[in-house]
Amino acid sequence: MTAGVLINPKAGRGNGKGVALAEALKGNATAKVHVLTAFESLEDIMRGFASAGVTDLFISSGDGTVHAIQTLLAETDLFPVLPRLCLLPHGTTNMTAADIGYTTRSIAAQAAFIASPVAQDLRRRPTVRAVNARDGQVRHGMFLGTGAVSAATRYTQVSLNDRGVKGSFATFAALAGAVGRSLFTAPNPHDVNRFDRPFPITVRANGVTVATGTQLLALATTLEKLILGTRPFWGGRSGPIRLTTFPYPVPSIPRWFIPSIMGGEDRKAPPGATSHAVSTCSIETTSEFVMDGEFFDAPAGEALRIETGPEFTYIIR
Repeated sequence: MTAGVLINPKAGRGNGKGVALAEALKGNATAKVHVLTAFESLEDIMRGFASAGVTDLFISSGDGTVHAIQTLLAETDLFPVLPRLCLLPHGTTNMTAADIGYTTRSIAAQAAFIASPVAQDLRRRPTVRAVNARDGQVRHGMFLGTGAVSAATRYTQVSLNDRGVKGSFATFAALAGAVGRSLFTAPNPHDVNRFDRPFPITVRANGVTVATGTQLLALATTLEKLILGTRPFWGGRSGPIRLTTFPYPVPSIPRWFIPSIMGGEDRKAPPGATSHAVSTCSIETTSEFVMDGEFFDAPAGEALRIETGPEFTYIIR
């Protein structure tokens, strides 16, 4: 096995974890370390890793860098065989790494493992492939959402992360604020500052329209758990992509909030909500969508097509 390490020093609003890892690996001849100073150099770095025979790629970053690397690996033939990925949770939110990332948080322990990687736990997971964003670029990630999902993510990044509130606490603060507003103030579908407002969303799966009209949100993911360990999907995992929609108006928050985000596959769903396990689907909306923390415009005049991407192997510990 040959280890390559890609470090994004700007991850986590420059929290210093990647820099500390690079320092811990200094002088280690067994690991090939590259610091990503500009995204324009990402392909050249990956090409160098491939030429060096890298088999295990350690990524010190947040979700956005992981998604950029997955896209590059999936859409090119730089590597004759896809390298195993080890996601080091050094970003601001790290939703992907929380599910399929390396479980040890200590920088010293991470450096020691990279120097002598003997994986004890491997998991395989396909990507979510977004085919036709408005800019024409194909992208691979692990989570895609629109409607209230993208609105809440943008709020969290701009109003909380940029002020130093990060990680799970920022997510909890945004979620708690939205739930509190829904509980104690009357609905206002015209208030663009609220997450709980109607979005025009039509979702099709397996050739059938499963949701149309005004919805609260739609999401598609190959992760098994999302932010704060939530699982807003049910009905059985018969396909690789979990596809969920929630309706607007929002069902009773006191009755349905916890069952909406937690519980088993056979739990009762809120009225109007849908959850499917699919290999392909489409989402038609005029709203932007978020993919692993990065924002993109939906295609104009057609639905966003979503497919199951290639399967990667992840080193968990």
